Amino acid sequence: MQLLTELKRRNVIRMAGLYLVGAWLLTQVAGTVLPMFGAPEWMPRSVVILLALGFFPALIFSWIFELTPAGIKRDAEVKPEESIAPQTARRMDRMIIVVLLVALGYFAVDKFVLMPGRSVGQGEKGLEAFSGKATHQRPDAHLPENGSDAISISAKSVAVLPFVNMSGDPKNEFFSDGITEEILNALAQIADLKVAARTSAFAFKGKDPDLRKVGEILAVATVLEGSVQRAGDDVRITAQLIDAHNGYHLWSERFDRKLTNVFAIEDEISRAIATRLQSQLGVKVVSDAGRTTNPQAYEHYLRGLGLLAARGPGLREALTAFAEAVKLDPGYAQAWGALAETQIVAPGYVPGITMDDALQLAQAAAERALAIAPGTASAHVALGEIREYRRQWPQAEQSFQSALALAPGDGEAVNQYAQFLSITGQNDAALVQIDRARQLDPLSPIIGVIRAVVLMALHRDDEATAQIESSIAAHPDFGNASWVAMIHDAGLGRFAGAEAHLRVVAKVAGADPDDFARLALGMSDPAQRPAALQQIRAYIASKRPDDEPLSDAIVLALLHDRDGALEQIEIFVDHPGSAEGGLLWSRSLDSLREEPRFRAALKKMALPYKSEGKVAQ
Repeated sequence: MQLLTELKRRNVIRMAGLYLVGAWLLTQVAGTVLPMFGAPEWMPRSVVILLALGFFPALIFSWIFELTPAGIKRDAEVKPEESIAPQTARRMDRMIIVVLLVALGYFAVDKFVLMPGRSVGQGEKGLEAFSGKATHQRPDAHLPENGSDAISISAKSVAVLPFVNMSGDPKNEFFSDGITEEILNALAQIADLKVAARTSAFAFKGKDPDLRKVGEILAVATVLEGSVQRAGDDVRITAQLIDAHNGYHLWSERFDRKLTNVFAIEDEISRAIATRLQSQLGVKVVSDAGRTTNPQAYEHYLRGLGLLAARGPGLREALTAFAEAVKLDPGYAQAWGALAETQIVAPGYVPGITMDDALQLAQAAAERALAIAPGTASAHVALGEIREYRRQWPQAEQSFQSALALAPGDGEAVNQYAQFLSITGQNDAALVQIDRARQLDPLSPIIGVIRAVVLMALHRDDEATAQIESSIAAHPDFGNASWVAMIHDAGLGRFAGAEAHLRVVAKVAGADPDDFARLALGMSDPAQRPAALQQIRAYIASKRPDDEPLSDAIVLALLHDRDGALEQIEIFVDHPGSAEGGLLWSRSLDSLREEPRFRAALKKMALPYKSEGKVAQ
């Protein structure tokens, strides 16, 4: 009691209250204001740490010293008749009340003024309160920007981050990835739930990101994370759902199991988590089919998925991985579907693979998948691409619609449907779909490029430029982005930019940058045009006719060789299977659209095709 009395007399308790209230107010203001000025993430945390470290020194100072009319003196040196501690106490009480009122006022302003303003601000990525939709500016300059359009964040949206392998044994990595993959598979089929695609979610593997930042980047309201610990036959899996707006836990759960059957556990845990999300977010969980019970086949399948999403030369390894998966388990429908998808896109990235051969192999793989499990969405996507390349427009659209009905949250399915719409000249509808694919998979390298192609076709030049610059900044080694950038710049007469992009394309391809740059010089300088034309014609003569003739047509058109460009367009018509169909609507070919040969080419392909089906939303 004597200690408590002394603490009150020396105003230590009041100092503690004043310090805590003031510190809380400072941390709230710092957390709001510092990010507005681009302060690094560590700075608000440093403010909290410094305030915490200063708490006990403030109390000690209050115990030892006292404020007097003559200034600050040690308490032991102040005579009782000289002490003004009671007056100081009253002042501190008033200060506490004032700071409390300021804190309450700030809380009200932040909740009812600043927070809604942040939620509807401009930009691509956003934070989301559970009860509504909002947009927000992406703050991370190192991640791809996708133009100026805002993306609304549904409360029913989630990113499933790769579960962390806590076992210390790298061999268990496939098990933790498998848990993540099964959860993604279970959730991607839910019509009213947006699930961030595997490509984007796995970009955070091996990192320890701020989950609120993850929510902004992937445009989701919630983030699911977890860990896997395995010791012998015992396995412990923990999962927790985080509100991406404020970082608070919504729920967490732990599963302790005996590892008698890897796939039974993965299935059980993924279903349990999906069911938990059902009650948390109000969505309906559906069943899955076409999986495997072979651990080695599953490991190959997981490896192939990552390579397929990344595109590039790694697609050759993806083909091997999926082929090995179906060899180990011939009844693995998901792997057959993924193999079909990879076979179709591989000719555009892997030298030596012809589209004619790829289409035949892909059709066989897709039909095998559907014979095993008719609900294999990836197989329907593959069939849609096959029919698209063969100019079977209505049948292709039907296949894409079937895939989207089975897996509405599949970013690859939406991306391929957007490409179909673009190829058939329906670029307004294509933009709607590619934006939807971008929401599902914002870190995908190919989706950004396709969006740029669509914007170019719509002559939305500034947006296309912004999209291309963002894609290149995020994926500097993705040659497709630089190639599309060259076409865009050259079509707008920005030949210096076109030359720079061609040099990058050459570097990625392992070619001579000066040779590639000569093409851009020929576009801008009539004196150098003959040398550039000789170079491109020699290249065309040395390759297969079906090897992306639209790119050759665009280069020839930019070099003012109209007949040569039209000839390549006619080759494009006669050799189905080009993955560049969207470039048919490029600005660089606008000068040819009134040519009878160009019109005849469109008629022969039955373009522009008008959709008779319902556009997926």
